[in-house]
Amino acid sequence: MSVSRRLFVLVGSAVLWTACASIKPPTVRVAGIHLDGVSLTGARVDVGLQIRNVNPEDLQIERFDYEVRLNGKVLGRGYQAEPLMLRGFAEERVVSRLDVSFLKIPGVVKNALDRDRVEAEVKGTFYLREGSGLRKMKFGSRGEVDLNRGPSRDSRD
Repeated sequence: MSVSRRLFVLVGSAVLWTACASIKPPTVRVAGIHLDGVSLTGARVDVGLQIRNVNPEDLQIERFDYEVRLNGKVLGRGYQAEPLMLRGFAEERVVSRLDVSFLKIPGVVKNALDRDRVEAEVKGTFYLREGSGLRKMKFGSRGEVDLNRGPSRDSRD
């Protein structure tokens, strides 16, 4: 391989790596948790997630999956299958449904749902559209959540 060809490949690789490395994952925080109903087998929990694009470029999120913990205990796992286009520096609110089995929930989590505020943690993976493929990006955050404020489906709250 000639020197000029090696230089071209090296520069091209560096530019591609820099472009990929410069995209930061959107930030996510739990904006609300609402117990929507209880049955003999479990509970339906609506989780409001506030998602913010910290990049100037638009991001196409094809889907994402996540896990929610309350006071350190797993509440459940959820996913968002509908694509979401996030404009540069924009925020969107997404409400996702978790069906939670009471048989799998430790007593601490059941008690947490009866409180006004809890420590909520969310971790997951975004699948971002990148050309004709998908790129995985991990996310996670933790903070206190007011359980009296349900997760509104209106992103303008």
